[in-house]
Amino acid sequence: MEKTIINPETLGPAVGPFSRAVQLDNVLYIAGTSAFSHLAGPFDYRYLPPSIEEQAKLTFDNVQKVVEAAAGTMADIFKITLMIKHRADYAVVNDIRAAYFPERSLISTGFQCELLRDDMLIEVDAMALIE
Repeated sequence: MEKTIINPETLGPAVGPFSRAVQLDNVLYIAGTSAFSHLAGPFDYRYLPPSIEEQAKLTFDNVQKVVEAAAGTMADIFKITLMIKHRADYAVVNDIRAAYFPERSLISTGFQCELLRDDMLIEVDAMALIE
């Protein structure tokens, strides 16, 4: 089994001792990605926009940067794990997610949870099959 570490130059360094993604053969595992994953600097000082709309769009843009760095597309993603802070934001996030995945060709699990920063509203894990 071939293992490739993916840390795209289009994203900032991870905020811990981990990589953005790991590809095992043709399966890409994308780690927790958020609206500040493209930024550099200390974790507590990376800017997060205040709205769920802005954070969701930036989060999915950052997921897209990772999958493209592995020579894939958003259509290659087959599993999303969605973590949101407020249950009331779920409908908004679903509408935004639908724009990134119009074919509905993926499965998804969602959680309402406490995230690592008080102003953080969304985080996403993903899995893709890269051909």
